[in-house]
Amino acid sequence: MNMVNGKKAFTLMEMIVSLAITSVIALFVFSFSSSLAELWRNSESGVSTELDAQIALDRIVKDFESAIFQERGVPMLAVTAIPKSVEDGFDVSFSGRWQTESTEGTGNPVDAHLRASGLHFDPENHRYGYAGVWLRFFSAAPNLNAIGYQIVRRPAFTSSSEPRYLLHRAVVRQDNTLEAGFDITSTAYNAAPSSDISAGVVESPWLTNVLLEDVVDFGIRMYVFDESFNGNDDAPKGLRLIFPSANNVDLDSNETEHLASTHAESAFSTNYPDVVEIYLRVLDDAGARSLIYSEEVEAGEPYETLIGQHGRVYRRMVRLPGKESAL
Repeated sequence: MNMVNGKKAFTLMEMIVSLAITSVIALFVFSFSSSLAELWRNSESGVSTELDAQIALDRIVKDFESAIFQERGVPMLAVTAIPKSVEDGFDVSFSGRWQTESTEGTGNPVDAHLRASGLHFDPENHRYGYAGVWLRFFSAAPNLNAIGYQIVRRPAFTSSSEPRYLLHRAVVRQDNTLEAGFDITSTAYNAAPSSDISAGVVESPWLTNVLLEDVVDFGIRMYVFDESFNGNDDAPKGLRLIFPSANNVDLDSNETEHLASTHAESAFSTNYPDVVEIYLRVLDDAGARSLIYSEEVEAGEPYETLIGQHGRVYRRMVRLPGKESAL
């Protein structure tokens, strides 16, 4: 009897050990499957973000490749870094479309998480303003059009209340462009738009003008051809940096606007560019959700950490026809 009881006890111990091992294996398999699923979701999100960003860059490049310029004594290309608060007349509210963070100023801990209210312009690290830059110029394809690019924080759909960071591409129809004129800084392009093709959409774009979602930064660098320039850390040989630059050589975070009105040599502060370098910083889906949650609900990851983990900078360089173009 003792032998039988001993045998039964040993069998029970085996069962307990077996169940323990099975549980560990099941937990491992579950953990591995969950990690694999998360990796798949992130990869899928990353591929989608990559594709959308490249398509948006293709569109911007095509506009620049068709850009037109003529010596008229007025700016035919303008770029302005957009701060959060009023500094030079242009800030995130100038479009009349920007929706501020709902938790800001309420004493919510999320306040400490938000970005500083200054300009946040650091081109060396591809920071081009609190809302990127406001870019506007003229393009000849498919017709003569004034075009404006800017980021606006707003819901992506009229039926939604969740704001997203949306890059807009506003295109003014040819007849409206001719009526507004060839000074891209004219007040005609600042008027309240009556439609998504009127001159005012350059400043105040409609939802139908959205090009890409979850763009947290948009900026450009501009260059002119100069065979005498030997190149440096900020510009390659033969290309002299004119924006953002004060000395027409090095990047300068104090140069936040450029109004291009001439091709005259050495007039770098108002030169129309020969080459433009475009930068987009886009969040993946997980990063976009985390950012909106942090801004609208409660603090999460610090802004810089979140952008660093979930954002990617996309870059493209394009040559403008400029001197060869005509109206």
